[in-house]
Amino acid sequence: MKRNSWFSLTLLFVTYFIFGWKLSEFDIPPHLTWFFAVAAVLVLAIALSFPLKETKKLLMRWISSDAGAFISIIVGACLAVIVVTWLHLFVTVLVLTSAGALARLDIQMFGHQRWRTFAILTTISLTGLGVGGAIEFLSRTGRLVLP
Repeated sequence: MKRNSWFSLTLLFVTYFIFGWKLSEFDIPPHLTWFFAVAAVLVLAIALSFPLKETKKLLMRWISSDAGAFISIIVGACLAVIVVTWLHLFVTVLVLTSAGALARLDIQMFGHQRWRTFAILTTISLTGLGVGGAIEFLSRTGRLVLP
């Protein structure tokens, strides 16, 4: 890979490493936490690797009607309240998405196809998530294997 793309991939790894480290802060059982984290990694990698071309047409058709615009404003206001209420979670998602988008742009500039981009993003993200979670578990319990 190009020399500059290693920086963005390292940044992606570090962001997911920190996310894996911080997963223990949630009040959800660990198996559900890790299931949702892995699912989120896969969904984000799919969204970044395979962008939808028809999304713009669908959104423009939805907003062009009066009912669609009204519903969009109401939903946008509700989302704004949720974002402000759970700002710490929103910032985490924003940082993970930004690091993934930067890595995807660097991978795309190198000329990789969509499936290879998905594989690279998923591998680096899941590796960072797993290593961060394993080190956090090791530092908290003193052992690496679950009881």
